[in-house]
Amino acid sequence: MLWFNTLLPTLLPFMILSNLIVRMRITVPLSRILYPVFHRIFKVTENGCYPVLIGFLSGIPVGAKTTADMLERGELSENEGQYLLGLCNNASPMFIMSYISLSQLNKPEIRFILLLILYSSALIATMLWQHLPFLHRSISTLSMDSTVVSKSSNQFDMKKLDNSIMDAFDIITRVGGYVILFSIAAQIITDTLTGSSPFKLVLLGFLEITTGINKLSTAPLSMDLKIALITMITAFGGLSGLAQTNSVISNTRLSIRTYFIQKVLHMFIALFMAILYVQLS
Repeated sequence: MLWFNTLLPTLLPFMILSNLIVRMRITVPLSRILYPVFHRIFKVTENGCYPVLIGFLSGIPVGAKTTADMLERGELSENEGQYLLGLCNNASPMFIMSYISLSQLNKPEIRFILLLILYSSALIATMLWQHLPFLHRSISTLSMDSTVVSKSSNQFDMKKLDNSIMDAFDIITRVGGYVILFSIAAQIITDTLTGSSPFKLVLLGFLEITTGINKLSTAPLSMDLKIALITMITAFGGLSGLAQTNSVISNTRLSIRTYFIQKVLHMFIALFMAILYVQLS
């Protein structure tokens, strides 16, 4: 029901539209408009602007899927694709502001703060990863990497629309499968481990963040601790989110191991920023 009532209506339209935009190469004029600002903030190339936009708007796994599609079409280098994977594949603004802040924590006043913490920490984590040469080969010369841009037609036709729809349904079905499997695993842990210890609740969140956030928000913990722990697991994205991401990048040379490292860095930085916020507020 979570998949049917929440993920299907919110993610599927974004996926279809994004697929169509990529296939029709509408990304090119969009990227030209965004490039002056996005290049300064995110240090991306012109082609890299669109995955940042769609990823920040729609969240996991659309950011990863868009990056993988553009990489396969030769519009991004592998180095920039890996960089974008860590940067733009996060929880969506609606999930953060509506589900977490309003529905679960009942604290509408923190919705923009949480959004700022989670997105700025993603940028900081990706920049930090970029300067850790023992984790990857350097991508400090992204703009100098060669990419072979696809020459396909940018005219609309029904075949492009059909392919966009079927591709989106394929991905949303796989996402639903992972959400169901990890939700079952979370329920088994809930039924097996008694009590509401922070360890158990965080473990649930590391499996599937929607379930974990729900359990944490109703647990007998202080609000400050709830905010810190929920921010942490949201930044990581859960093993379910990791599996969804791996599914959409499986046909590329993007590394899920590197993505995992990026999300762990994101998690710790977001936790630190959340603790700082609750201590100062």
